[in-house]
Amino acid sequence: MKWTTALKTLEDVADRCAHMQRQPEGIVRLRVAEAWVFGDLLGPRRDDLPEADGVQVALVTNAAEEDSAAGTLPPAAGHWLAASGLETKPVVLWFRSDQAPVWNHVVDRPVRFWTAQDGLDHDVLVQLRGGDGESLRPPAPSPAELHDRLVAERRVGVEALRRTANEYDEKRWSPGSPKKRGDALADAALGLLAVEDALERVRATLPE
Repeated sequence: MKWTTALKTLEDVADRCAHMQRQPEGIVRLRVAEAWVFGDLLGPRRDDLPEADGVQVALVTNAAEEDSAAGTLPPAAGHWLAASGLETKPVVLWFRSDQAPVWNHVVDRPVRFWTAQDGLDHDVLVQLRGGDGESLRPPAPSPAELHDRLVAERRVGVEALRRTANEYDEKRWSPGSPKKRGDALADAALGLLAVEDALERVRATLPE
Protein backbone atom coordinates (compact mmCIF):
# COMPACT_ATOMS: atom_id res chain seq x y z
CA MET A 1 0.00 0.00 0.00
CA LYS A 2 1.35 3.42 -0.97
CA TRP A 3 1.70 6.08 1.72
CA THR A 4 -0.75 8.34 -0.12
CA THR A 5 -3.24 5.47 -0.41
CA ALA A 6 -2.96 4.82 3.32
CA LEU A 7 -3.71 8.47 4.07
CA LYS A 8 -6.71 8.40 1.74
CA THR A 9 -7.94 5.32 3.61
CA LEU A 10 -7.60 7.25 6.87
CA GLU A 11 -9.74 10.04 5.42
CA ASP A 12 -12.27 7.42 4.30
CA VAL A 13 -12.45 6.17 7.88
CA ALA A 14 -13.21 9.69 9.08
CA ASP A 15 -15.89 10.13 6.39
CA ARG A 16 -17.55 6.82 7.26
CA CYS A 17 -17.47 7.59 10.97
CA ALA A 18 -19.13 10.95 10.29
CA HIS A 19 -21.75 9.27 8.12
CA MET A 20 -22.58 6.75 10.84
CA GLN A 21 -22.73 9.49 13.45
CA ARG A 22 -25.53 11.15 11.45
CA GLN A 23 -27.68 8.01 11.59
CA PRO A 24 -30.44 7.86 14.24
CA GLU A 25 -29.43 6.15 17.46
CA GLY A 26 -32.50 3.94 17.16
CA ILE A 27 -31.00 2.44 14.00
CA VAL A 28 -27.30 2.51 14.87
CA ARG A 29 -26.87 1.57 18.52
CA LEU A 30 -23.08 1.62 18.56
CA ARG A 31 -21.85 5.22 18.59
CA VAL A 32 -18.29 6.12 17.65
CA ALA A 33 -17.05 9.32 19.28
CA GLU A 34 -13.37 9.36 18.29
CA ALA A 35 -10.92 7.77 15.84
CA TRP A 36 -7.21 7.39 16.64
CA VAL A 37 -4.45 6.29 14.28
CA PHE A 38 -1.52 4.16 15.44
CA GLY A 39 1.21 2.04 13.90
CA ASP A 40 3.21 2.63 10.71
CA LEU A 41 1.34 5.74 9.56
CA LEU A 42 2.79 7.70 12.46
CA GLY A 43 6.05 7.74 10.56
CA PRO A 44 8.65 8.06 9.37
CA ARG A 45 7.28 8.24 5.85
CA ARG A 46 8.15 5.45 3.43
CA ASP A 47 7.05 4.49 -0.05
CA ASP A 48 5.18 1.31 0.84
CA LEU A 49 3.24 0.06 3.84
CA PRO A 50 2.04 -3.49 4.55
CA GLU A 51 -1.24 -4.25 2.80
CA ALA A 52 -2.62 -6.18 5.77
CA ASP A 53 -2.04 -3.69 8.59
CA GLY A 54 -0.59 -0.52 7.10
CA VAL A 55 -3.57 1.48 8.37
CA GLN A 56 -4.51 0.83 11.99
CA VAL A 57 -7.25 2.76 13.77
CA ALA A 58 -8.78 2.63 17.23
CA LEU A 59 -12.44 3.66 17.44
CA VAL A 60 -13.70 4.93 20.79
CA THR A 61 -17.32 3.86 21.28
CA ASN A 62 -20.13 3.97 23.81
CA ALA A 63 -19.83 0.22 24.40
CA ALA A 64 -19.14 -0.86 27.97
CA GLU A 65 -15.54 -1.69 28.88
CA GLU A 66 -16.68 -5.24 29.74
CA ASP A 67 -17.92 -5.63 26.15
CA SER A 68 -14.72 -4.30 24.58
CA ALA A 69 -12.07 -6.89 25.37
CA ALA A 70 -8.85 -6.65 23.37
CA GLY A 71 -9.24 -8.02 19.86
CA THR A 72 -13.02 -8.52 20.08
CA LEU A 73 -16.07 -6.79 18.65
CA PRO A 74 -18.55 -5.17 21.05
CA PRO A 75 -22.29 -5.75 20.56
CA ALA A 76 -23.66 -4.11 17.39
CA ALA A 77 -20.16 -3.59 15.98
CA GLY A 78 -20.87 -6.04 13.16
CA HIS A 79 -23.87 -3.98 12.09
CA TRP A 80 -21.82 -0.77 12.38
CA LEU A 81 -19.05 -2.19 10.22
CA ALA A 82 -21.41 -3.42 7.53
CA ALA A 83 -23.41 -0.19 7.44
CA SER A 84 -20.29 2.00 7.40
CA GLY A 85 -18.67 0.12 4.54
CA LEU A 86 -15.40 -0.16 6.48
CA GLU A 87 -15.78 -3.92 6.68
CA THR A 88 -14.23 -4.18 3.21
CA LYS A 89 -11.67 -1.38 3.49
CA PRO A 90 -7.92 -2.05 3.96
CA VAL A 91 -7.87 -0.91 7.58
CA VAL A 92 -7.45 -2.72 10.88
CA LEU A 93 -10.00 -1.44 13.40
CA TRP A 94 -9.81 -1.80 17.15
CA PHE A 95 -12.98 -1.01 19.09
CA ARG A 96 -12.29 0.64 22.44
CA SER A 97 -14.67 1.72 25.18
CA ASP A 98 -15.00 5.33 26.26
CA GLN A 99 -14.90 3.97 29.81
CA ALA A 100 -11.20 3.08 29.49
CA PRO A 101 -8.04 4.61 27.98
CA VAL A 102 -7.77 4.20 24.22
CA TRP A 103 -4.15 2.96 24.44
CA ASN A 104 -3.00 -0.52 25.39
CA HIS A 105 -0.30 -3.02 24.39
CA VAL A 106 -1.36 -2.82 20.71
CA VAL A 107 -2.74 0.72 20.41
CA ASP A 108 0.65 2.24 21.09
CA ARG A 109 0.83 6.03 21.62
CA PRO A 110 -2.05 6.73 19.20
CA VAL A 111 -2.97 10.10 17.70
CA ARG A 112 -6.57 11.27 17.46
CA PHE A 113 -7.54 12.39 13.96
CA TRP A 114 -11.35 12.54 14.09
CA THR A 115 -14.05 13.33 16.65
CA ALA A 116 -17.81 13.31 16.36
CA GLN A 117 -17.84 16.86 17.69
CA ASP A 118 -15.15 18.49 15.51
CA GLY A 119 -14.76 16.15 12.54
CA LEU A 120 -11.47 15.45 10.76
CA ASP A 121 -8.36 17.12 12.18
CA HIS A 122 -6.69 18.37 9.01
CA ASP A 123 -3.57 19.46 10.90
CA VAL A 124 -2.96 15.84 11.86
CA LEU A 125 -3.31 14.78 8.21
CA VAL A 126 -0.74 17.40 7.18
CA GLN A 127 1.74 16.05 9.73
CA LEU A 128 1.14 12.47 8.67
CA ARG A 129 1.50 13.35 4.99
CA GLY A 130 4.99 14.64 5.74
CA GLY A 131 5.88 11.58 7.79
CA ASP A 132 6.05 13.58 11.02
CA GLY A 133 3.39 11.77 13.04
CA GLU A 134 5.93 10.97 15.74
CA SER A 135 5.86 14.59 16.90
CA LEU A 136 2.12 14.25 17.62
CA ARG A 137 2.33 11.11 19.72
CA PRO A 138 1.88 11.30 23.50
CA PRO A 139 4.65 10.10 25.82
CA ALA A 140 4.92 6.36 26.30
CA PRO A 141 3.37 5.02 29.51
CA SER A 142 5.74 3.96 32.24
CA PRO A 143 6.18 0.20 32.79
CA ALA A 144 4.04 0.48 35.92
CA GLU A 145 1.27 2.29 34.03
CA LEU A 146 1.37 -0.29 31.24
CA HIS A 147 1.28 -3.08 33.81
CA ASP A 148 -1.83 -1.66 35.46
CA ARG A 149 -3.55 -1.19 32.09
CA LEU A 150 -2.76 -4.76 31.09
CA VAL A 151 -4.09 -6.12 34.36
CA ALA A 152 -7.38 -4.35 33.63
CA GLU A 153 -7.33 -5.63 30.03
CA ARG A 154 -6.76 -9.17 31.27
CA ARG A 155 -9.71 -8.96 33.66
CA VAL A 156 -11.98 -7.90 30.82
CA GLY A 157 -10.46 -10.49 28.51
CA VAL A 158 -11.02 -13.37 30.93
CA GLU A 159 -14.68 -12.44 31.29
CA ALA A 160 -15.05 -12.14 27.51
CA LEU A 161 -13.50 -15.57 26.99
CA ARG A 162 -15.70 -17.12 29.65
CA ARG A 163 -18.82 -15.52 28.16
CA THR A 164 -18.10 -16.46 24.55
CA ALA A 165 -17.06 -20.01 25.52
CA ASN A 166 -20.33 -20.51 27.40
CA GLU A 167 -22.33 -19.12 24.46
CA TYR A 168 -20.50 -21.40 22.06
CA ASP A 169 -21.08 -24.43 24.26
CA GLU A 170 -24.76 -23.69 24.87
CA LYS A 171 -25.48 -23.24 21.16
CA ARG A 172 -23.02 -25.81 19.83
CA TRP A 173 -25.78 -27.99 18.36
CA SER A 174 -28.24 -25.23 17.50
CA PRO A 175 -29.45 -24.90 13.89
CA GLY A 176 -27.43 -22.66 11.61
CA SER A 177 -23.75 -22.05 11.06
CA PRO A 178 -21.54 -21.94 14.17
CA LYS A 179 -18.96 -19.79 12.36
CA LYS A 180 -19.97 -16.49 13.95
CA ARG A 181 -19.85 -17.94 17.47
CA GLY A 182 -16.59 -19.73 16.67
CA ASP A 183 -15.01 -16.53 15.37
CA ALA A 184 -16.06 -14.66 18.52
CA LEU A 185 -14.56 -17.38 20.69
CA ALA A 186 -11.29 -17.36 18.72
CA ASP A 187 -11.08 -13.55 18.90
CA ALA A 188 -11.57 -13.59 22.68
CA ALA A 189 -8.98 -16.33 23.16
CA LEU A 190 -6.36 -14.75 20.92
CA GLY A 191 -6.95 -11.31 22.42
CA LEU A 192 -6.47 -12.66 25.94
CA LEU A 193 -3.32 -14.58 24.99
CA ALA A 194 -1.83 -11.40 23.50
CA VAL A 195 -2.58 -9.54 26.72
CA GLU A 196 -0.97 -12.31 28.78
CA ASP A 197 2.16 -12.21 26.60
CA ALA A 198 2.40 -8.43 26.90
CA LEU A 199 1.89 -8.62 30.66
CA GLU A 200 4.70 -11.15 30.97
CA ARG A 201 7.02 -8.89 29.01
CA VAL A 202 6.28 -5.78 31.05
CA ARG A 203 6.63 -7.63 34.35
CA ALA A 204 10.17 -8.51 33.37
CA THR A 205 10.97 -4.78 33.25
CA LEU A 206 9.57 -3.94 36.68
CA PRO A 207 11.88 -3.65 39.70
CA GLU A 208 11.93 -6.67 41.97
